[in-house]
Amino acid sequence: MNERNIIEQFKHTVINNASVELRRLLQEHPFVTNQINEPWFPFDTPAIVAAAAKGNREAVDILLEFGADLHAKSSWWAGGFGVLHHDHLELSRYLIERGAPVDIHAASLLGMLDTVKEIIAKDPLAVNQRGPDGQVPLHFATQHEIMDVLLAHGADIHIRDIDHGSTPIQWAIDNTDKCKYLVAHGAAVDIFMAIQIGDIELIQSLLRDDPESLQAQVGRGIFTSGDSNGGHIYEYKIGIHARPLHVAARRNHPDVVDLISRHSPPNQRLLLACLQGNQAAVQEQLAKDANLVKSLSTEELSSIADAAWKNEDQAVRTMLEAGFPADSRRSNKDCTALHNAAIRGNKEVVQLLLEHGASVQLTQGYGGNALGSCLWGSVHMRDSTGDYPSVLEQLIDAGSPLPNLLAGSEEVKEVLRRHGVHTTN
Repeated sequence: MNERNIIEQFKHTVINNASVELRRLLQEHPFVTNQINEPWFPFDTPAIVAAAAKGNREAVDILLEFGADLHAKSSWWAGGFGVLHHDHLELSRYLIERGAPVDIHAASLLGMLDTVKEIIAKDPLAVNQRGPDGQVPLHFATQHEIMDVLLAHGADIHIRDIDHGSTPIQWAIDNTDKCKYLVAHGAAVDIFMAIQIGDIELIQSLLRDDPESLQAQVGRGIFTSGDSNGGHIYEYKIGIHARPLHVAARRNHPDVVDLISRHSPPNQRLLLACLQGNQAAVQEQLAKDANLVKSLSTEELSSIADAAWKNEDQAVRTMLEAGFPADSRRSNKDCTALHNAAIRGNKEVVQLLLEHGASVQLTQGYGGNALGSCLWGSVHMRDSTGDYPSVLEQLIDAGSPLPNLLAGSEEVKEVLRRHGVHTTN
């Protein structure tokens, strides 16, 4: 096995916390041990940081045993991540006991109030100090007491990180308590945020000020990362191309959904009902106008692919029954719903899509069909709810061509062997 393959195996064992294989590999290949702090992982990350970010305690211990540096950081251009810049709090406390350095960003995340105060006392400018991704401590803080100290000492509530061009409250869109707290302290709110926290009065105010705000979209206008190509944080928290009605559907707050519906045209009300998986509401809309699905744009029809990516089985089912084409996608470079369901190993959605005529032949921008997506997902996505061998069998039964080489997880490779694929690269 050449060095490149050994390094790939090393990365696989670290990410998947395969402690027995990791120890054996480090013992058998001294060149890996000698380069154990190299940034071989995504975003220019060393092994110890990648393992900590995954919460892989066994891998962390083995890496430390073989010389990994607790002070190591990713060399990411916008600001490096260290072993404490993640939300595995118990592991972080353990690493601090082992000697991991605590900066103001980690202290803010971990709720270390006294440490935050001590750092600010020594350096008042630390309240707006750039750290991982160019974030400041307020991006990391979640406890009210920590946020109070930061704000009292001049933390900029509207500052944007470097990589994603997003404010602390936008980073916290999946933390309703923090969002409400920052709103109460004067943070600017956008339509996505107002819907997410379910503030009816705030939504109404935003709609009065800008009736077009419901047409906002992640990845466009102010919801981009500016000069960086990192993408606005909403791309990762809400979804690429998401619009306010997507947030309303997933939030599923009845009063919010009703308000958004009343401010939307009929085809958008249909889409909202589809995203909710509300078949009765869909049928009610279609009874008024049977052509509503045809009036949806290509991008709106591609919501079925987004729903498959998010494992929203009922939404996919509702869209198919409403008449959404199974292979809808934004462009030929994008994934279809079948690609996404295969990546997730979602056999129920794969079956639904195949029953509605989804193509096993279509490829996406990287050249892979749905079967290739399943192979890739079985290694790189590894959705804990997925059943990759079953999905592979479904796709082969539906006529998908077999790959030339064995690929995917060991369970998936076994399926390929049963179907006559035995060659490895």
